Amino acid sequence: MSFIKKLAAAAMTAAMALTALSVPAFADEPYTGYNYDWWGDPIPSQNGFVVDKVIDGADLGLDKLDYSEYSKTMQEQLKGLAEPQDIFVDQKTGKFYIIDGKNNRLIITDSTFSPDKTEVVAKLSYGDEFPESTSTVKNTSFKNPHGVYVRKNSDDVVLIYVADYDNNRVVCFNEQYEIVMEYVRPSSDVYDANVTFNPDKVIVDSAFNVYVIVPSITQGAVQFSADGQFNGYYGANRVEATAEVIAQQFWKLIYTREQIIAMRRAVAIEISNIDIDNEGFIYTVTENKTAETDVLKKLNPAGTNIFVNLGYDQNTFGDYAQRYYKGKNYASAITDVDIDEEGNIYLLDFATGRVFQYTDETDLLFIFGTKGPQQTQGTQKGTFMSVSAVETYKGRVYVTDSRKNSITVFKQTEFGAIVQNAISLFNEGLYDEAKEPWEEVLRRDANYWLAYIGLGNAYLNQNDYATALNYFYRTSRAGYNRAFKSFRIEFIRANFTWILIILLVIIVGLIVLSYVRKHLKKKKAADKGGSK
Repeated sequence: MSFIKKLAAAAMTAAMALTALSVPAFADEPYTGYNYDWWGDPIPSQNGFVVDKVIDGADLGLDKLDYSEYSKTMQEQLKGLAEPQDIFVDQKTGKFYIIDGKNNRLIITDSTFSPDKTEVVAKLSYGDEFPESTSTVKNTSFKNPHGVYVRKNSDDVVLIYVADYDNNRVVCFNEQYEIVMEYVRPSSDVYDANVTFNPDKVIVDSAFNVYVIVPSITQGAVQFSADGQFNGYYGANRVEATAEVIAQQFWKLIYTREQIIAMRRAVAIEISNIDIDNEGFIYTVTENKTAETDVLKKLNPAGTNIFVNLGYDQNTFGDYAQRYYKGKNYASAITDVDIDEEGNIYLLDFATGRVFQYTDETDLLFIFGTKGPQQTQGTQKGTFMSVSAVETYKGRVYVTDSRKNSITVFKQTEFGAIVQNAISLFNEGLYDEAKEPWEEVLRRDANYWLAYIGLGNAYLNQNDYATALNYFYRTSRAGYNRAFKSFRIEFIRANFTWILIILLVIIVGLIVLSYVRKHLKKKKAADKGGSK
């Protein structure tokens, strides 16, 4: 891509980021649908998701609860959500768990968000399984909770894990709100004595290992066994190959040991959030705006990023181009990640308030949501002020806003459903069956480049290599190479006799030409000898 083309792409993306509400939106949404083509240029596109509804404390019935024991000021605050920090959905039961951060409580409800289905957990107790004498925290209340995760154990007991930030613990309790375990600051020498333990986010795997994101730690997630033993760190980010890091590697070849020790250490950027899919793979994201390495990772049990081997870690996540406007740098800052039942990846951008939906192979599907202009920020449905978490359930996407104090629910559009159907068939290897929905996608949106790849694979599967080449052209280098290789083999097979004849003619022609040249050379030499 030329410099001019890159500059144009950056300018166009900046315009979309800063003036989204000034352009008429599709389906009356407060944001303009767009995507990126194969060259990384932003292009208009149909919306895959639109706003269904916005949920606040009143919708959950929080204003109807008895708060008579609190002061009048506190009563008003408790009637609504106050700085929701995280949201978790149990995919089997449909229960929603919402961290009401400022009010130091957990709200449990269902997908209807009905007041009749809503419970508020503000007080825990120490039961027989984990008596208060065993606890090092000895606090039955949350203190600035930040994250929540839920998993059922082998005895069908539902265990709820809350990252209790200012209590310096991850507290695990059952549905009777009895504390059964606390995961606190490790006493191991491996854990730096100068580093605090303020859990921000938490997940739990099928073996009930607990992974905790602590903002001040750059070595990765803090990992505990089910019984609270510290197991070390998991999934640390790589150190970015900046000019300073490269220079340090050079000087280390020259400096003495004392000079090397005195050098400023290059450290990785800390992990911002974490999620786990149905197959047990753990995903992490990095929110730092300047990060270009490990923005999104998919980790195996050893903590190795699978995307590196597949080549996906080189992809750009979030908006492709950074924007500089009125002294500020506008770039994506991925603050949360969620993996739905289909394996699709959802990244939440704190900087722009957008949700980016990707396939399991990190192909961009849709972009939706926005912060919008400062003067109207967060006042319309589908716009945000300060996004904090994203979660999915049965085709819907839920985004919490810690300043708007609400949960925005997005539903899939008809266009989005067609794309998802095509993707599902594509992932199952049913390329022929996916052909019709991909064609429908292009009828509705000729700019949707992923449909060209889907149709290319369909025609490739039908051995129509020439048509496949047309669809893969400028959309998939790998697909084009596969189609061209097959096209070449088929062409050779179909024209083998003629190719063989042409080769024989060429060979015979070369032999005759060589014979004639030798004959002429001898004749010329004989003529010179006769003239003497």
